[in-house]
Amino acid sequence: IPHSIDKYQIDMRANECLACHDWKNAGNRGAPTLSMTHYTDRDGIQTENVASRRWFCNQCHVPQADAPALVENLFHSLGQ
Repeated sequence: IPHSIDKYQIDMRANECLACHDWKNAGNRGAPTLSMTHYTDRDGIQTENVASRRWFCNQCHVPQADAPALVENLFHSLGQ
């Protein structure tokens, strides 16, 4: 998440992320839309509303932070 979500209400009653990122609002707000997977229920059925299992955005998405790495990264691609 490239912006602060401090004080965003994300609970059983409301999800403030949807004010910008829901398909119904994203175009007007200039925000990226949610993936269609967020509108698919556990049975694979496409719905008009965000699926309950995708309701709590911050269970997968987190705000970005300019913080030092916790561990050193020694990764090198095979071509190097």
